[in-house]
Amino acid sequence: MQFYKKGIVAGFLSLAVFVIATAVLFGTVMTFMDVPDEIVGIAGTLILSTGCLLASYVSTQIIRNKGLMQGFIIAGIVSAVLLIFCLIANKALTVACFEKMICCTLFSVIGGIKGINTKHCK
Repeated sequence: MQFYKKGIVAGFLSLAVFVIATAVLFGTVMTFMDVPDEIVGIAGTLILSTGCLLASYVSTQIIRNKGLMQGFIIAGIVSAVLLIFCLIANKALTVACFEKMICCTLFSVIGGIKGINTKHCK
């Protein structure tokens, strides 16, 4: 696991930067427009899922080994954090939280596979 630590940390840093930047951008747009609640939920899922794809891609580009496993590791950590937040906020596992966990897992695996199959350019 120590071998993967550098890539996973870099992946999570890219996830944090991406999610914060897009959430601030979407929040700014929402202040000037009347956005329905359904779009807010979908946008939150897409922002988090795309961040997971980016995190897995970056992690796999650094390590260059076992992209599928790295995708599942990142998805598992993100899903665990999401589950904790969901249980704190809602006191139960909701369908929306479960959908976000599934989307994060799918996007993370896709990012890991895409990262391992992309040529590394320096």
